Amino acid sequence: MLSKFFIALTAIAVILTSACVVEEKTPVEEKNFPTVQAQSLFDDTTAKVEQYLNDGTEYAVYLAYPTKSSEVFIYNSKPMRSASMIKVFIMAAVMDKAAHGELSLDETLTLRGSDKVGGAGILGGYPSGTELTLREVMELMITHSDNTATNMVIDRIGMSAINDYIKSQGYNDTILRRKMMDYDAIAAGRENFSSVRDLGTFFTRLYNYDCVGEAYDKIMIDFLVKQTDTDCFPAALPGKQIAHKTGALDGLYDDGGIIYSDAGDAVLVIMTENFTGEYNTIQHMKAFARAVID
Repeated sequence: MLSKFFIALTAIAVILTSACVVEEKTPVEEKNFPTVQAQSLFDDTTAKVEQYLNDGTEYAVYLAYPTKSSEVFIYNSKPMRSASMIKVFIMAAVMDKAAHGELSLDETLTLRGSDKVGGAGILGGYPSGTELTLREVMELMITHSDNTATNMVIDRIGMSAINDYIKSQGYNDTILRRKMMDYDAIAAGRENFSSVRDLGTFFTRLYNYDCVGEAYDKIMIDFLVKQTDTDCFPAALPGKQIAHKTGALDGLYDDGGIIYSDAGDAVLVIMTENFTGEYNTIQHMKAFARAVID
């Protein structure tokens, strides 16, 4: 009786073992699937930096193709003098306050004689006492890089509020330390700073309507599209719509923004320091832009 029982157990064990072997050799597991090697959009971008941005100027670059990939190319990002690029963060800080109901873009600002400063812009030529909406003043700040308009905006919401906004958004390399054309502050070493990482992040968020909110982001993009300095990216890429901001100081020229292209939109920011000459540097920046934008 016991021998029959052990014979039965042995038979069951053989059947179970055979089932396991069959399961391990299923056709699915025996297939040899091909391995797909993903190629980065930026495999040759460093080579292009070395090829086109090679004139002795110090360059920093941010490049992204938001419709193609979440991957980003960043070269030499660090805090650098921001020149007028800081104005995009001032604009966003105002829009953020408007979005939270703390001010209105349609409120009126009055131009005072003490507001007027030199450098870029046209508002300094307006008669003292001229009234403009905050929206109009900000548009001049961006489209004409107007220094008088910028200082009026800074006075309206305060430098500390602007820096609080910048910090709250994680722009860790960016700080507003002086108003435009404040020569005493410059002499004291108080400069405004940003980086291609912070600027590229700002423009990428703006592109995705993820900066302040779609309604206000569209206003900002509209201002940036109307930029009157067209010496760099627009000259390199004629026919493309570009929402961008430029900046210039002694020893530097910057350009950065959103480039709309049928082949795929891009966010490109180039900052410089210790340039070999503005014209020469812009030519190199234009060559690089043409090389990386379809």
